Amino acid sequence: MLLALAPAAYAQEADTSNTDTTKDMSLEEIVVTGQIVTRNRTSSVAPELTYDTEFFQKFEPISAGDMLKRVPGVAFTSDIGEYDAPQMRGMADGFTQVLINGRPVPGAGNDRTVLVDRIPAEIIERIEIIRSPGADIDSQGVGGTINIILKEGTTLPEGGSVRASALYSAKDKELRGAGAISYAGRSDNDRMFYSVTANIQQRFNAKKFVEEKIVAGDFPNSFDGRDLFSPDDFNASVADGRATQLDSRENLDISLNADVTFKVGDEGEFRLDGFFIDTNRDEREDGSEWERDDGVLVGDKVTTQDTEIRQKSYGLSGLYEGRMSDVTSFDAMVRYSRFDNTEDQYDREFGFDDGEESLDDRERELVTSVDKEFAADFGLKHEFEGMTLKYGAAAKFKKRDYGLTLMEADDDGNLSVESDSMFAVKENRYDGFLVSEWELGTGTTVEAGMRLEHTKTNVNAIGAGETSNSVTLLNPSLHFQQDLGEKGQLRLSVARTVRRPTFDQLVPAELTDEPDDDDVTIGNPDLAMEKSWGLDVGYEHTLPQNGILGLNFFYRKVSDLSQLVRIGDTEDGGLYSYDNVGNGKTYGIEMDISTPLVFLGLDETGFFANYTRIWSSRYDEFLQQDVRFNHQPKYVYNFGVTQNFPSIEATTGFSYQKQGLARSVFYAEIEDQYYGGNLELFVEKRFDFGLVLRLTANNVLNAESNQAERNFDSLEDMRAGIVDEFEVEREKSTRVFLLTARYNF
Repeated sequence: MLLALAPAAYAQEADTSNTDTTKDMSLEEIVVTGQIVTRNRTSSVAPELTYDTEFFQKFEPISAGDMLKRVPGVAFTSDIGEYDAPQMRGMADGFTQVLINGRPVPGAGNDRTVLVDRIPAEIIERIEIIRSPGADIDSQGVGGTINIILKEGTTLPEGGSVRASALYSAKDKELRGAGAISYAGRSDNDRMFYSVTANIQQRFNAKKFVEEKIVAGDFPNSFDGRDLFSPDDFNASVADGRATQLDSRENLDISLNADVTFKVGDEGEFRLDGFFIDTNRDEREDGSEWERDDGVLVGDKVTTQDTEIRQKSYGLSGLYEGRMSDVTSFDAMVRYSRFDNTEDQYDREFGFDDGEESLDDRERELVTSVDKEFAADFGLKHEFEGMTLKYGAAAKFKKRDYGLTLMEADDDGNLSVESDSMFAVKENRYDGFLVSEWELGTGTTVEAGMRLEHTKTNVNAIGAGETSNSVTLLNPSLHFQQDLGEKGQLRLSVARTVRRPTFDQLVPAELTDEPDDDDVTIGNPDLAMEKSWGLDVGYEHTLPQNGILGLNFFYRKVSDLSQLVRIGDTEDGGLYSYDNVGNGKTYGIEMDISTPLVFLGLDETGFFANYTRIWSSRYDEFLQQDVRFNHQPKYVYNFGVTQNFPSIEATTGFSYQKQGLARSVFYAEIEDQYYGGNLELFVEKRFDFGLVLRLTANNVLNAESNQAERNFDSLEDMRAGIVDEFEVEREKSTRVFLLTARYNF
């Protein structure tokens, strides 16, 4: 994940600030928190939820992913214990937009997914969940937009804080560390403000994996093989093949970000900021495989896979904000960011009994990518009585270079290049927007806007030549807000959003043995964006002592869905490409509550909960019937309780997260994913001199994920429901304990 901006660059594209979150905070409030914290109210007309750092901090999240797993409607379908690619409304594969300080960011993958597990929680001020966008932010984000706002010197008091943490994993019984130091200051005349934060942290996740492959024809009464799965009893297994694996992921993140702001005249501000993040990730998988022979599972081989991932990202930006008159303000920004990613994967096989390495079964895969962006934007805002008018333009120039090298051992055991593919993508964006807001009587506000987005894409791939295309889209939005009495507020929103094709789908290079043996897949440079019309209707109610209750209904109708389709034949198989072949829809209900339980006489007890129920339907070319969106769970919910003990300056509490079945349909395969619930506990002790000690326990229930695949010999068999093989997997993670000390000075 790349941080595209350092703390302060948040002005033109997403003006979603509100009075609850922009006030100056004291270090006493930030570090020593003995109060019940709820989510914030927002003044934006567009539907939005806002959570300050204090809402999450008692559970000591390490990354933005750890924070996002607690907010409404955000799911994760990554490996158990990993929170990297957030899915709003459960929608994966680029349907969720992630912004940093209101602006899009590049990432490591070709699918445009932004991984948030590299963003340290230590540098985050708040997280905004934008359910339906206004015209002043990028139109990407069919499922919704996550806007991560970083800390900045102008809202921090003068002083600093330090954090030291010790992380203990129950898997390897080792201690790992984390630490941060930050300082904010200002000049004596309050004409200059600055802040700097340095953070270093180790992250660790260890998992145990068991997989069985079962011949479906031998068990005609089984639906997906889960009732036949025997992960804990080898002797009771009925599988035709079995594999176990121990998987560890060791991460070291080092980050530095800083900003400085100068007052210019009476009304202007000029801000410079920068960041650097370095991530070293080492993955190790040790596996054993068995195959059934004469009715008995016999050891076949032992495997190892070592992967080194090195990611570096940095960026600089400059922002000027000022006023041209009493009614007119403006802002302008330039920014540059870069992401370098290298992944080196090495696979080896050994004899099951003698442990001798099979030199001719070694493989190596090397992935390199560089993503660079230069962007500039400006905006003008006019404030009249009962009306505001804002308009502006933005330009972004993106260049992505990607390379994949596959190596295999020859007969002499020497690794040689089997295939080498490279492509470069240039994507130039030119956007303009116009948005106006009206106050129509008491408690009634309407916001209407248009965003024009022109995208020109050029793809150059080795062996496939150069292609280019361009597209221009006009995306309108309309938001309505009505106060209902003193405590209620009704919101209604309609907006058009898009999902851009993944980079590798655009490359017209041939990929062999995909989606099946002897098949060939080729990219489509003319693949169109997926487009969505969205509706959100919500109600928000104020509860005693800053509590809040929200209900929301959402609907998305998506057209021009892209999918892999067969376009011809090869000598031995089929020729496939990507095309816009159908439509889909997803809808659901969202509820969230965050409140002290004062109405039950429990003034020192806080309760938070959210629940999202999701329905969806899309036409699948492989199965030739309506199915759900891939990787989208049926529901997501979270709830927790915090209990404060003022007499001893201590707090304790828990949080529980759970999501439902996610079904995905691929070529000759239907996959069901089940996730267990994650329970977290914490206890906090506060001291009068500004020190806070927290002990947190994560994955207390030893959560597991289960995956059941129904594999078919052909598409015809899949459509007829004739299963060839069940492939059932279980993945379990480990408990993790974190002791943290925070102190301000």
